[in-house]
Amino acid sequence: MKKAISLLTVLLLVTLLAVPAAAASEKPVITLQPQSPVYPENSVAIYTVKAEGADLQAVWFMEWNGKTYNLSEIGGAAQQDWEGYAGESYGPRKPDDNTFAFLFEGIGKELDGARLWCEITNGRDSVASQKNRITVGSGKMPPEIVSIPTELTVELGDEAEIRCVARSTDGTQLSFLWYETDTGRLEDIRAVNRGTETTDYLLCETDQVGTRNYLCLVESVGGGKIYSSVVSVTVTEKQPITADPNNTHESSAPETDPATAPENAKQGEAESDTAALTTGETGGRQDGSFPLWGIALLCAAAAGAGFGAVYALIKKKR
Repeated sequence: MKKAISLLTVLLLVTLLAVPAAAASEKPVITLQPQSPVYPENSVAIYTVKAEGADLQAVWFMEWNGKTYNLSEIGGAAQQDWEGYAGESYGPRKPDDNTFAFLFEGIGKELDGARLWCEITNGRDSVASQKNRITVGSGKMPPEIVSIPTELTVELGDEAEIRCVARSTDGTQLSFLWYETDTGRLEDIRAVNRGTETTDYLLCETDQVGTRNYLCLVESVGGGKIYSSVVSVTVTEKQPITADPNNTHESSAPETDPATAPENAKQGEAESDTAALTTGETGGRQDGSFPLWGIALLCAAAAGAGFGAVYALIKKKR
């Protein structure tokens, strides 16, 4: 009886281990970094991050006056010293499964210069967003940046375009101005002046290997403004084009002997039929590898056979 139970346990473990690890979660990917709007004092300030992944949650942090605060721990008995400048209400929001925001309903000018960011996690892996600068000033409500790349990687001499998609919140026309920063900080920006600095896109220089950081200032005629997140553009060495070692065919078609043409045609048909059968047997995979569903079926069959053998063994011992 003990041997039967042990055999059953081994078979069950083998079946479980054979299941592909496709169900394992992948690391979250941030698709929209937090931007740096310029909010009027006492206005509703909202900062947004978007990410791809399953079962995502966000934990928000803020640096202010030399201290780092975990904003998920607010609301305790002891009031944080920054909370008096956050407005009537504040806290995280989750408009949908892949969008995360933090809101200050009446932000005070005392928070100007603070930095806000979040960590996106699926419970196993996490990724930190960029730190955006909280800016509180005068003027109108800022435009909204809908999309801008998080980063780009191109080869030496290839085209690299950053496009900033934004919309006005006051119905007035938008203008764009592009900047570069060596440190990635908003305080260290300098204007890019190469002819495309006032459009909604920037053609980056790719004549040198290395990484350069860009961002865009979007302004409305009504007076609102927002700085985009920093886009890192990495230029790598040009990769040489190598010939395929498996390609042994000559560039020109070989001459065909009329006497052997019918036999060659039959041989070609046979090879085609064999290839079709091979494709059908492997579930559409031409690389000859066994499909995952086939592995699962074999494991299930093995487990079923093992369970039957165990049952027969137990019945026999009875």
